[in-house]
Amino acid sequence: MTTLIIICAIAVTALFLAKIKPYVVTTGSMVPAIPVHSVCFVNENATLESIAVGDVISFRMGESALVTHRVTAINDGRYTTKGDANNTEDTSPVTAENYIGKTVFVIPKIGTAAVFLHRRTGRVLAAVVIVLLMVTSFIPTKKDEKTGKEIKSGTFKAEKNSTDREP
Repeated sequence: MTTLIIICAIAVTALFLAKIKPYVVTTGSMVPAIPVHSVCFVNENATLESIAVGDVISFRMGESALVTHRVTAINDGRYTTKGDANNTEDTSPVTAENYIGKTVFVIPKIGTAAVFLHRRTGRVLAAVVIVLLMVTSFIPTKKDEKTGKEIKSGTFKAEKNSTDREP
């Protein structure tokens, strides 16, 4: 388990150093290609000029909304986009000012945990789990004399004495 955590940490660090950032999809505008709560990995090094019709890009719409949609047309440096599940194209074109990057790969549904952890109940539950893991890691262990297996102190194992009677 520790090895898996270390490998994941190295992979995430490498992605961040390469300027490939994860974004959780919270709407169904790109279904079925990108399901709700998927994580899109967006290459922020990909230049807007390298984008072609059919590419999926991320951009800012307005002050704070982050959108991931497919490019449907390119005219004079203005990129028209549309969500695969939407009936109409987006009203504002993407330009260098609001472009973030190109989606390079997607992992479906793993964003569910991130969405949950952004809620108050998710943060509280995560804190409780972390505290419990920390507390249990400090419970001393001892070896069972017969099996050689480690058992947590305070765990009682009934031993049969020769004076005990079978019912």
